[in-house]
Amino acid sequence: MPLHRERGVDVTVNPDGWLVLRCGQTGEEHFYPPPFTVAWIALQRWGGNPHLATDEIAEMWQEDRSETFTAVEKWLDELRTAGLIRDDLS
Repeated sequence: MPLHRERGVDVTVNPDGWLVLRCGQTGEEHFYPPPFTVAWIALQRWGGNPHLATDEIAEMWQEDRSETFTAVEKWLDELRTAGLIRDDLS
């Protein structure tokens, strides 16, 4: 199921590679180190599909796909809980 950024969430990548997601409603900022920036970009490249994004990341880093998917899903759950992304239920 594709994922989408919630309305009002601003995305920035700092010069040091850190991903910054800012909730427009609350102003709260969430900071993630460069490996999460790579995951965010992969999600954008694959239309929000976490399976395809994980395949790309695991291949790029020569990591186990299952372990990579578990780590990415844990992070995505954090983003959902924070109201930064949503599942496309349509």
